[in-house]
Amino acid sequence: MTCSFPTLLLTVVLVLAPLLPTEAFSTIGKTAGTARLTTFLRSSPLEGTVVVCTGPTCGRSGGKKSLSIFKELAPEGVEIETVSCVSECAECAMGPNVEIRKKGDDGPFYPIVNKVKSEEDVKNVLGIE
Repeated sequence: MTCSFPTLLLTVVLVLAPLLPTEAFSTIGKTAGTARLTTFLRSSPLEGTVVVCTGPTCGRSGGKKSLSIFKELAPEGVEIETVSCVSECAECAMGPNVEIRKKGDDGPFYPIVNKVKSEEDVKNVLGIE
């Protein structure tokens, strides 16, 4: 039996989603016909650091625009940083990518949200309306 990568990813998300806290990835959306994780659900706004990738691939796909939206909308308690590549090319094709470093979390691995392009996407990451 074979299955496509999107089908496998969706299966993994549906199996693991009930095990994750409510602040974990939780909504699946559609973009250009492919499933993707689009939001974090939060009971309160994010506190911590958002690292926006502005590397070559993410920059071309909207990373610089996302950066300006994050800077405009970031509430007090949220720092916005940039990096040339947040995923060391493993997720470049899914950009623009942002890394979420919640206050109090220890690295070295932090959640990465893909395809953060619009004001709505930025608000979802920041946990604001």
